[in-house]
Amino acid sequence: MANAAFSPKDFKAWVVEETDTGNNAGALDAPAITSGLFQLDVDSVSFPSIAPNQVLDKRTSLGRVLHANDFYQDNVLRPTEVSLSGTYHNDTGHILLMQSVCGVDLQSTVADVVIPTASSTVSGLYGSGTEANKTFTLVLAPPDTTDGYNIVLVGCLCTSFSISADSTSEGGLYKWSATISTGCKPITNNTATEAGTVYSSAPISIATLTSATTINSITSTVLSSFNVTVDSPAVYSGVAATGFAAFARGAELSVTCSAQVKYDSVTRPLLNNFNTQSAHDAADFFTMTQATATDCSIAIGAGVLTNVALSEGDIMMVDVEGKAVNVGNDIISFNLA
Repeated sequence: MANAAFSPKDFKAWVVEETDTGNNAGALDAPAITSGLFQLDVDSVSFPSIAPNQVLDKRTSLGRVLHANDFYQDNVLRPTEVSLSGTYHNDTGHILLMQSVCGVDLQSTVADVVIPTASSTVSGLYGSGTEANKTFTLVLAPPDTTDGYNIVLVGCLCTSFSISADSTSEGGLYKWSATISTGCKPITNNTATEAGTVYSSAPISIATLTSATTINSITSTVLSSFNVTVDSPAVYSGVAATGFAAFARGAELSVTCSAQVKYDSVTRPLLNNFNTQSAHDAADFFTMTQATATDCSIAIGAGVLTNVALSEGDIMMVDVEGKAVNVGNDIISFNLA
């Protein structure tokens, strides 16, 4: 008999780096999730779509209804994906997602995250026993495992990560969103009691940015909101009993940004700059500096404008969008430590 009623807000999301890709405890179907986890601050837990491959086509000669002999289901060879979002903190769990999408080794200590101009493509074999800190485990946990099951995704890669803030919402708190993907089959009936480190108690606000916010080399803009996104799709190949055998990244790692600023004598060149643009801007294309620089100051050294438009509101604003380009410098840097 069911004896629990859970609120969706009761569920938790945890992550931990893997010491062997997709193989956290010597067995892909028994990841070590009882300790060492790092909690994510999520608005609410979203769950992956468990979409096994099914064959439901009626075959010939066995009647007009699907016959039992023709049904087939495979829960191995398909990627599993989940999207999460919440309030950003400069702590291990949230930075781990940033490290993953930027293609740097995962580490449990907070450190600056940089995509260098010569960034290499992260790839590997699941459960090889020779690779560490390339993938992570995600645990989506109910309030207790007596009445609910943990959903455990091993061998995860973060394929998209965004940081944003809006001065008109939640006091300008930094928010994050991420898409997480794995080529290993999900575990949907885990009953271990998860334990680890909760997220830090120090969220970051747009209110503590200095006046040095720079967009398209224009300094001291009056910033209302911003968004920075890193996209690095995952691809999977090969066959193993526990899912795909290998993982890699797609052809392009994309870094994009957007912002809304006040239209005035400082920002009025933006529309004309976009209209007459003939080359990239290599001089502080997008720079946001926190009063405490390590509170996730962000710098995109070079980029091109992809859209500029006037935005009508209580006062006239300018919406700006851009994309980072490679000119031999760091593509993007997040100052965290």
